[in-house]
Amino acid sequence: MLQSAPLIGYDFHMNVWRCGHRFHRCGERTSAWPVTKIHHGSYGDIHVQTWYAPSRQALITWCSLILVLGVCTGHAAMRKLPLEELARKADTIVLGTVIKQQSAWDAQRTAIYTDVTLEVERVLAGTPGKEVTLRVAGGSVEGLGMRTSNDAVFKAGERVVVFLDTSAVPHTVVGLQQGKFTVQDNIVTGGGEAWDLNTFIAAVRAAAR
Repeated sequence: MLQSAPLIGYDFHMNVWRCGHRFHRCGERTSAWPVTKIHHGSYGDIHVQTWYAPSRQALITWCSLILVLGVCTGHAAMRKLPLEELARKADTIVLGTVIKQQSAWDAQRTAIYTDVTLEVERVLAGTPGKEVTLRVAGGSVEGLGMRTSNDAVFKAGERVVVFLDTSAVPHTVVGLQQGKFTVQDNIVTGGGEAWDLNTFIAAVRAAAR
């Protein structure tokens, strides 16, 4: 699991790379690129990146730089799951809006995770309540951030359809980022494709039977 990935980040205060849960010094470097750790997961290889910034604004700036330059956005090999397979693997599928996100360290302090809470708008499969909470790898805690190349990323207020495995706690997204679809102006997008919302819902419900 991702919890085994070492924590590696750049300390802007001391101008050193740090690694391990106790932040032992890794040595001087002249640049501040984040480090990538490759984890071999069930859906394919996952790139895990971590970074450190002394303030929230610096962290936002750093993340924006990563996205613009494409330094850390390359996706590892990942088996594509068709919509029908996502629906069969998920025991709960909902349309909802992100109303809360909370990031924290795992018990070993080697990885960061984020619990995402959705306000459920429509139930496509399963029997969830008015809200459902799921967990994804990555997030930021006290200026230290971590993300993976294949896990879903959520935004506050975002309207989404998610395919979930709720058989255990915490609940997880089936197929990692493939199990999250964004909804805007009643158009569903994900995996490089787009659908009308009602057409998408009908297809998902038919596949989930």
